Amino acid sequence: MKIIIVLIFMAISFLANCQSKPAVPNPPKVKKSETKTTSSSSSVSVQNSDSSYSLKASFDSDKNDNVKRMLMDYLDEKYLIAKGEVLIWKKMDADEIVYSVTFKKGSLKMNVDKELSSGNTVREFEKLGDRLRETISND
Repeated sequence: MKIIIVLIFMAISFLANCQSKPAVPNPPKVKKSETKTTSSSSSVSVQNSDSSYSLKASFDSDKNDNVKRMLMDYLDEKYLIAKGEVLIWKKMDADEIVYSVTFKKGSLKMNVDKELSSGNTVREFEKLGDRLRETISND
């Protein structure tokens, strides 16, 4: 009889242990600096025809300073019009726009009229456009 009681007790103990939930380990704690998520987007569109050259770009704000510095270094300050944080360079010949460059936070537009500009000016704007495209496109 003792053997039967011991067997019943062992069977109940075994069944009770089988019913318990397995222990789930806690996920490791992550520091806030490790959960930093960043996304960036930029686009550059260049149109180069026989009569005009244009560049339109949008980019993240972290590239504003580099783009602005390149424009300030390259373009003639006498054609600069500052309207708050918007910078506009506009060169006129009589009543026609030879070139215009508009810089705002996160965007840039350049237009050059090839018929009103010298070949050297057009080449310089094309070089500037290439440098700007590199700067904007690189992360």
